[in-house]
Amino acid sequence: MSLDIHSAVLADNYVQQWNMWHDQRIEELTSPHGYLAPTSITWVAEGENKTIEGIPGRWSAHDDVLRYEPDLAASVPVINAGTTIREAIAFTPENFGEQALAYLHYRDLRIEVNSQTDLVHQDAHRFWIRVKDPASPSRRDFRGIPQFPLDRKWRIEASFTRNHNRDLDIHDSVVTTVLQSYPILGYVNFSHEGQQHSLVVSNVFGHASIFFSDETSGNESYAIGRVLQLDALSLDDLEAIDFNYAINYPCAFSIFCTCPIPSKRNHLPFAVTAGEQSPEDEAQY
Repeated sequence: MSLDIHSAVLADNYVQQWNMWHDQRIEELTSPHGYLAPTSITWVAEGENKTIEGIPGRWSAHDDVLRYEPDLAASVPVINAGTTIREAIAFTPENFGEQALAYLHYRDLRIEVNSQTDLVHQDAHRFWIRVKDPASPSRRDFRGIPQFPLDRKWRIEASFTRNHNRDLDIHDSVVTTVLQSYPILGYVNFSHEGQQHSLVVSNVFGHASIFFSDETSGNESYAIGRVLQLDALSLDDLEAIDFNYAINYPCAFSIFCTCPIPSKRNHLPFAVTAGEQSPEDEAQY
C-alpha cells in the first residue's frame, strides 16, 4: 500500500518550529535547577559574615573577596566541581556588573555564587548566594505561561549593526543596591508602522540578548519588560526579529533573582502583542 501524501494535512513549518522552541523553553524553565527552583538568596556585603539556613558553613566578604568556610563536622559536605570542600575557598570577581563565580552542590540543592557591582561604590562588589531546590513550591505548582496568540506579523524584517567599541549596556536592577552591565554587541534596526526603531543587543554570558519594554509592559506582559534572544553566531546575517519568541525575565517567576531593568532606549512606544504574557503567579518585589 502506498502513502498518498497529497491527502495529508501539510504541517505549517512556522508553527511547528515555534512549538518545538516553546517545549524547550518550558523544559529549561522547569528543569531541576531552573528559574522555578530558587528558594532563597543571601547577600553578603563588605565586612559581613553570613550563614544560610540548611547549608553548612559560613560566608564572609572582605577586601572585595567572598570566602566560604565549610563546616567540617557536617554529615554531608558541600561539593565544588565534583570535589568535597574541606578547607576555606575564596572567590574574586573580575568583571564590572554581574559575574557568576561558582555552582556548588549540597544534597539535591544547587548553590549559585555570584557578584554584582555595588550601585554606589562602583569599584566594589556585593556578593549573593542563591539556593535552588528541585522540590520548590514554584516548580511543583507550575501551571504554564500565558501567551499572546502566535502571529506571523510580529516576525519583522530587521538588520544588525555591529558595535566595534567596548561600550557597556548598564542597567538598574530589580535589586536596587546593584548595577547590571553587559558588553554591547550591536543594534537591531527595524521599521514598525512606518517608524524606525533600534534596540541594543547585549552579550549576556555569551547569549545575544535584547532587554526591552513596550506598551503592554505592566499590563498584559511583565512589568519591567521581556527578553528576546538572538542567534549570536548569525547576527551579521540577521534578516528578521520575531517577537513571538519574547520571554519573561526570571524575576517574573521568582523573587530570588537580580534581573536588569531595560533602559529607556530599549522601550518600544507601541504594544508588542506577541510572546509571553505575565505569569498567573507573577513574583511581587
